[in-house]
Amino acid sequence: MTEPNSNSILFQWEEAEKTLKKFMPIMVAEQANVANTDILNPLPKEKQDAIKNIPFHEESRSADDVLQDMHDLVYKYRTKQNNPRFFSFIPLALSPISVVGDAINAFYSPYGGSHTLSQGMAIAEKSLLNWMGEQIGYPVKELGGLFVSGGSMANLTASIVARDEKLKDDEFNKGTVYISDQTHSSVAKGIRVMGIPKANIRKVKTNERFQIIPDDLRAQIEQDKKDGFIPFLIVGTCGTNNTGSIDPLHELADISEAYNTWLHIDGAYGASAILSSHRELLNGIERSDSVSWNGHKWLFQSYGCATVICKDRQAMSRTFMENPEYLTDVKSDDSNINFWDMGIELTAPARGMRLWYTLQRVGLKEMRRAIDKGFDNAKYFEQLFRAEDYFDIVSPAQLGIVNIRYYDDQHTEDEINEINHKLSEMAEQRNQSVYFTTMLNDKTVLRFCAINPLLTKEDIEDVVNNIKSDIASLGLIGQ
Repeated sequence: MTEPNSNSILFQWEEAEKTLKKFMPIMVAEQANVANTDILNPLPKEKQDAIKNIPFHEESRSADDVLQDMHDLVYKYRTKQNNPRFFSFIPLALSPISVVGDAINAFYSPYGGSHTLSQGMAIAEKSLLNWMGEQIGYPVKELGGLFVSGGSMANLTASIVARDEKLKDDEFNKGTVYISDQTHSSVAKGIRVMGIPKANIRKVKTNERFQIIPDDLRAQIEQDKKDGFIPFLIVGTCGTNNTGSIDPLHELADISEAYNTWLHIDGAYGASAILSSHRELLNGIERSDSVSWNGHKWLFQSYGCATVICKDRQAMSRTFMENPEYLTDVKSDDSNINFWDMGIELTAPARGMRLWYTLQRVGLKEMRRAIDKGFDNAKYFEQLFRAEDYFDIVSPAQLGIVNIRYYDDQHTEDEINEINHKLSEMAEQRNQSVYFTTMLNDKTVLRFCAINPLLTKEDIEDVVNNIKSDIASLGLIGQ
């Protein structure tokens, strides 16, 4: 049997230090200059083949060669979502402070599931979760929480707890869930994953502001009860991906209390407004049973930093705590929380430490200023669009998002939709700003999520002027 080599390159920290010293300036310079580079960078066929043809060798390669391949072939060809002029999806407004926190955590690589194995990390993350829950309005002494990979896992985790709190094992096929036609797709996916039939997911209509309609929700619940179903979960949204809309939280809480359901708020995007100057928009969120809240959306963290926060820690434990024999010595109690008792994963990284570092480093005033900038950006977009009568404001500025479309009475709706698709494509071809379309009320609209704090008023003016020029070039208005 071959003995391991104590000088193996696999465990040479000096090698890591040398490599990072050399390539860190290159990586930082690229990210610092991201606003001045192409946003869309599709991978050419020859580069695809080049990646596929890199063999896995018996012998080691130099760090310089491997990193050059990674830089030139892999990471170069990505959509630069942290460019301030990328307005699609929820842009990655990546803070270098988060990157530092993530890198530090990667070096120490604490075990994220156990208080016993990583006491300092566990206390720091629990303190952060308590603080976030307190901002929501939950009583800190009772709340539970967990850092997870993203909103999908956060919504799934909360939904499983709701199922176990409100249904018996033999009632799963009767349990009904209520979402809106604007609810994120991850919610319905999670409901199916946890064993609730797809047919039991009720999609409630939204109003002209794209908020769930409480009267329709109440009527659907009443009908389901008459039909022998068991309503157990209402999912409201705080910041829909399409429009930034916030469902009527107090009314949802009233309905949830009246019918003894679990109320989960998908705040993956919009819950960060809790830390803004516009906190009042989220009044009522404190009456929910659980909230999802992503750090890598509007808290400017690197991907993989999200939370699920539950008003009742014991509800999470009742669902997820197992305690097999080999974990007997590391059981949770109220002061020493093992995160594996709060969710699905046993082995997990310490996902929250980058956010802990960021908040400690920059302070709440700077975080508030950065989040507020998203509100201001969207409002300025709306102001400029309203100045021209051929722009239809389909969804006004809400939580940093605004939706508009070109409109006139000379074209059919299908033609108007095609024109707006064309405007998006023209921007992609310029590759200076990117705003993909979405559908609202069967209309193709241009969607702008403007949360990047580095976006300037001049940037916004240039984007709007380019759209106006594109409209003119299509012969739709005078040059």
